[in-house]
Amino acid sequence: MSVHDHHSFAAARRLHLRPGAMAAAKRWRWTVLVVAAMLAALACGWTGFIASDDSLYYEGASRWLTDPPFAGTNHWETRFPLVLSFAGVIALAGPSFGAFAITAILFYVLFVGATGMATARIAGERPGWIGAILAATLPVAVANATTVSVDLLEASLLLAGITLLGAADGRTGFGAGAGIAFGLALLCRETTALPLLGLLPVFLLGRPVERRVLIAAGVGFALVVGAEALFQYWVTGDPLRRYAIAFHHDEHIDRSKNLEGNLLLWPPIDPLLVLLVNDDFTLLFWAAGLALATGTWGALGAEGRRRYAVLGAMAAASFVAVAMLYTKLVLNPRYFMLPALAAIVLAAAMLARAAPHVRVIGLLALVTPALLLLSVSNAHPRWQMEALVAAARAHPGEPVWGNAGEVRRAALPMRFAGVANLREGTAPAGGLMVIPEGMAEGAVLARYPSPPTKLGSVLRGLGVAPLVPAPVARRMFAPNPTYVLTRTPG
Repeated sequence: MSVHDHHSFAAARRLHLRPGAMAAAKRWRWTVLVVAAMLAALACGWTGFIASDDSLYYEGASRWLTDPPFAGTNHWETRFPLVLSFAGVIALAGPSFGAFAITAILFYVLFVGATGMATARIAGERPGWIGAILAATLPVAVANATTVSVDLLEASLLLAGITLLGAADGRTGFGAGAGIAFGLALLCRETTALPLLGLLPVFLLGRPVERRVLIAAGVGFALVVGAEALFQYWVTGDPLRRYAIAFHHDEHIDRSKNLEGNLLLWPPIDPLLVLLVNDDFTLLFWAAGLALATGTWGALGAEGRRRYAVLGAMAAASFVAVAMLYTKLVLNPRYFMLPALAAIVLAAAMLARAAPHVRVIGLLALVTPALLLLSVSNAHPRWQMEALVAAARAHPGEPVWGNAGEVRRAALPMRFAGVANLREGTAPAGGLMVIPEGMAEGAVLARYPSPPTKLGSVLRGLGVAPLVPAPVARRMFAPNPTYVLTRTPG
């Protein structure tokens, strides 16, 4: 090879590599943005252990480590994809709140990645990155990203199945994989059956997914569900035990929970209001509506629309089913996770088409309110429990009495702390008791004022707290009552 040929080859090689290098650099920048969005969301919305469902998941996971195989004794312990994952983390990290945090963040990363990949398969690479950012900062997702819960794992498995169906192109292996993902989602929570109803019209029409692919999905689904039934039969003698537990675990639903974060005006439109007027979704569904109004649907292209149709059908079925089960289910935003993911795809595709400066403004318009609302949420919803644990640790040599429910919630923190001096009920004369500040009668030994919200901490740090109006200040700086440790008269 001559010197001229050598230089020409080298120049051609550099020109050939340059597009790949540029693409890699762009992916790196997008990755940094997604990670930054996740860190910001976790910083604004971190709650951690809440002594609720997460405690029950921990007990189930622990039983798998100490007494396997464990079939579960309640609704939560039979959610095996979560419980077994949690058990694996506990085995590696040890029994601690660190295991809770690791498990929660793993599910969060899985959810953000699944949303980004699903969006990219439908609308393209840039929309996929934007979709990951929107998923990372979606308040209803972040609310479940810092504590061990089933919502993000279930949604991720549903997205995996939807993505496989959209990419099947007649390949039954993809259909079987989708069915396995759907089966695992059902083992996370039985509400998975609601979006799966959306596959019925797809099967009847034979498009956009071929019937033989859907039949293969049914086989994969049956294999997972059947394996779980065989497991229950082997361990307990009842193959349908998990369903009996699930259908009877909450026969007295508290309808007042509908008012938590929802604007309710009239039952036929209340589910729609949950999507449009709720801080768990902020402006997401408005952005999706704008995307449809500005031609984003047509811009997806024939292949993108075909793949989106599967997600859209399942999201619509989920929404309609939850709306029709108004008297059976609380209108909790987490039951509308799949419609939210469908909205993210449209919003991301719209922003990807926009001019760079419009894209930045649009992303900020969606992300900033989400982070702001996360930062004003109560990061210590079980403050009385935390005060009880603090008091018990400060006085390990004598019993500390408190509210029975909160004492029971404190069982795991007390176990991790290595103390066991909490008691349920009213303290005897001369005993120690944690009660709300206004109820104190004896000598006050310690006060436990509620920590402020994240935004409240920032405002205090800036010295502008005195300027905040009183009603807002109470919510911002003292979201929970102050508790005190008293020694009862006697």
